[in-house]
Amino acid sequence: MDQVDGALTSSLTFGSTDDTMFCHLCTTVRASAYCLDCRIYLCPNCEGQHKKYPTFKDHRLLTGGEMPSFYPAKHVTDDLNKCSDHPQEEIKFFCDSHNKVYCCRCNTTKHKGCEQKYIPDISKDYTKSEYNDVTAFFQITNKTTINCLQDIDNCMKKVDQLSSSQLETLRKFKSLIIKYLDQREKELLQEIQLIRDRDLAALQKLQTSATNINSDLNMALADLKIHEDNYYDLFLATKRAQSLVNKLNSALQDIISKTKYQQYDLQRDPLVETLLKNKDGMAKLAMSPCTGTYLGHEISTSQTKSITLKTKFY
Repeated sequence: MDQVDGALTSSLTFGSTDDTMFCHLCTTVRASAYCLDCRIYLCPNCEGQHKKYPTFKDHRLLTGGEMPSFYPAKHVTDDLNKCSDHPQEEIKFFCDSHNKVYCCRCNTTKHKGCEQKYIPDISKDYTKSEYNDVTAFFQITNKTTINCLQDIDNCMKKVDQLSSSQLETLRKFKSLIIKYLDQREKELLQEIQLIRDRDLAALQKLQTSATNINSDLNMALADLKIHEDNYYDLFLATKRAQSLVNKLNSALQDIISKTKYQQYDLQRDPLVETLLKNKDGMAKLAMSPCTGTYLGHEISTSQTKSITLKTKFY
């Protein structure tokens, strides 16, 4: 076992007894150096690239027999320090162009041409101004969310209230329509009954008169038959009968001229007919969107970006 300095032994534990170490970045090429600061093995090519970056100029590299002959066990940390693309690697760098943190493997792939900054170095000068901006943004958003939830709750209550009030309005309007129709039905029934009673009374009166005429004619005819054997009496009876017949015939003609009644047909109101044919008859809902009462402090995407990018690492 090769001896390494205190910085290495204090933070690393044994992970393997295999003496063949491979590059953390290439994974299949034998390692030629080990970076104490990044805690990764490097092949000759990656070692050369590592030395070129100004960010790594002060990093301590162990080569040859100085390299630890074991893979460091997983460093004790939480998921906050783990790369999202390489979960086994720790986050070490920050890309100002993409506003993203990443690990050594990302450093040589996705962010190879970017301006890279080593987080352990730049975090020393971190004044927490960005942190304060972010927390302020969260507080504003949290307040906006609470007010929004209250507004949604108020809107839901208003929806229920509006539904109840409009249903009551509909029922009252329906009641007025039914009341109006019932009143018109009553008036029409009374009018029909009045016409019926009036026409029946007139016809019954004519019927009585016609019945009397018929009775008088029968009596006159019977009287004539009685005097058929006595020419003198028959002559007198016939003359009286002629006068009576003329009188009864005149009365009969008067009855005939008065024998009539009132013809009528129920005509539907065209407005009601249109109402019945109309699919929106009786009433319809006039729609108009209603926004919540809380306008709040709207935070746009551009505002979010300004908060996120306001503080730079120098």
